[in-house]
Amino acid sequence: MKKILHVAETIKGGVATVIRTISAAPEDGRYELVYLVPLDQKKELHGIDEQQIRTFARSGRNVPSLLRFAWQLARVLLKEKPDVVHLHSTFSGVIGRCVCVLLRPWRKPKIVYCPHAFSFLMESSPIKQKAYAWIERVLQKVTDKIICVSQFELDKAAKFGIERQRMTLIYNGIDHKDDERKIDNPAPIHLLFVGRLDYQKGFDVLLKAYTEAKRSDLKLTVVGSAVNEDVVECPPLDGVEYLPWVTPTEVHALYQKADALIVPSRWEGFAMVPLEGMALGLPVIASDCTSLPELVTHGVSGYVFPAGDHQALADRLKKIQKPALSALGIEGRRIVRERFSAALMIRQTYDLYSAPSC
Repeated sequence: MKKILHVAETIKGGVATVIRTISAAPEDGRYELVYLVPLDQKKELHGIDEQQIRTFARSGRNVPSLLRFAWQLARVLLKEKPDVVHLHSTFSGVIGRCVCVLLRPWRKPKIVYCPHAFSFLMESSPIKQKAYAWIERVLQKVTDKIICVSQFELDKAAKFGIERQRMTLIYNGIDHKDDERKIDNPAPIHLLFVGRLDYQKGFDVLLKAYTEAKRSDLKLTVVGSAVNEDVVECPPLDGVEYLPWVTPTEVHALYQKADALIVPSRWEGFAMVPLEGMALGLPVIASDCTSLPELVTHGVSGYVFPAGDHQALADRLKKIQKPALSALGIEGRRIVRERFSAALMIRQTYDLYSAPSC
């Protein structure tokens, strides 16, 4: 039996969805799964046996929390003796690989790393990008395989010096949905945003665009909260409803009632939220950042606008109509079924765990 340890410094949002999805191990009894996640985010792994979950205390992205994460990871590695350590996101990737190197005299698991968007793909200064790229180039030497979740990410990483033979492309996937969206009266048009209210996700761009659109028949529901930022303003606006993180069942219901999903991100790995919406026939209005154009095709499965450009998004919101949105949603659902299935994602991930060169 092969033991897999999933490690994440934070899992709010898409990372939790990815981990839950690939937790559906092949039913042949060859895999045992263990998890290390923040204590206050443990509930994000709903459906997973609590006996498999190890936790650490996280109060934010600060030095004490990161040290507790590193210490607990070392303890779990020594106690659980995993065959494969699967590190999720960049902070886990940096700290986790350093811990694995320090423990190599005692434990030497295979290391699989999925950045879910490399740090050097973020909006930052050239100096920071070079620094992030240097760290990744150094740590790749102790990494068996790096999972890129988009072709954009893989190609960009290669330009920054990550060896192509260490990387593999595995698109995020989602289970097929047989539910049909509930179409209501012609007005209003219901818009939906689901995700972290952090700078990366472009929540501020959405609010500016919604205000600029000045359409009384637009309604916006915002689901989520800030995770990596201390304070994010959620101003009271006509037609805007703010909800905290809700259960997958509640999100599913919101997808069904919405007319369009807004994804105004500034950078992404490969977002799960648009996949979830498209699987239910929900059209997506997305920025053209990083990987999103690989999922959303302008005028086919949704609309695409320049990342960070609130005016361009506002112009699109001024024009949208329900009949056209419905047609885009039907095509988007077909695309997800054909190209982005959970079964394919799971099979490719477990093939990677078992590969001799992994």
